[in-house]
Amino acid sequence: MAAADAQDFTGRLALGTVQFGLDYGINNTAGRPDDATVAEILSIAQAAGINLLDTAAAYGDSETRLGDWLGQAGAEPYPFALVTKLAAGPAGHVWHAFQNSLKRLRLTSVYGVLFHQFAGFRDKPAAWEVLCDAQAAGLVQRIGVSLYHPEEAEWLLANPLGVSLVQLPFNVFDQRFGPLLPALQRAGIEVHVRSAFLQGLLLRDPATLPAFFAPLAPKLVQLRALAQRAGIPLASLLLLFAAYAPGVGRAVIGVDTAANLRENLAAGAYRVPAELLRAELETLAETTTDFILPYTWPPRP
Repeated sequence: MAAADAQDFTGRLALGTVQFGLDYGINNTAGRPDDATVAEILSIAQAAGINLLDTAAAYGDSETRLGDWLGQAGAEPYPFALVTKLAAGPAGHVWHAFQNSLKRLRLTSVYGVLFHQFAGFRDKPAAWEVLCDAQAAGLVQRIGVSLYHPEEAEWLLANPLGVSLVQLPFNVFDQRFGPLLPALQRAGIEVHVRSAFLQGLLLRDPATLPAFFAPLAPKLVQLRALAQRAGIPLASLLLLFAAYAPGVGRAVIGVDTAANLRENLAAGAYRVPAELLRAELETLAETTTDFILPYTWPPRP
């Protein structure tokens, strides 16, 4: 892969850090990575050219661990831009939560702040004003909200309130936002997509699926066949589908080992053949929301 292509690909990635603070994902059997693994992951990401981290106060001690790594690394200036997330609520609570996030991260400003839920953003205008004021004061560059349903994005487009950043799910199965991504981009809203692997579900061997997901087995078989036919690692194909979707600014990837991160970084080498499969991959879109919205899934045994 040419250096310019590699830089373009890593520039489209953001490193998600929920795994640093919580046991997360359908395939996670190892739990939270230890401090040495977190340091190794961040060092590899930095060396590869990933320059954005995604975190939240709700991600266990993820913010604290990131702040600790910065202190130990003695990095100056900070090697990553940060996006964190807050719950919408009374204005005073939002301001206090934002200040606490900055303290845990050992930063004086961040790249982005999102509210976790659209309903809180829409129904608590005083909370949104806090983020607008923080942006005006130079404490954050972009502000917005995490989305779960396309109608939320449609509402944002119809009611421009200064939102400049959203995060939303997008993957081979969950393509609900696909038609709206270019419109969000045109409106000046930077789009970060999460769940390229659908919390690991898209990487599961169809033969080992829990009973709840059994109806998805034929599509997973077809997905694996497409990747094998093109000679593209499955994880690479899935990540490239999300990262290069029209209108997407960043794809947030979550890893819990250095090897996992290196595997994701290697995906850029397959950009051209993966793009040739986009039309076929689009036919795998799943319309049963119980399968594509993780909050509807049964708990892991």
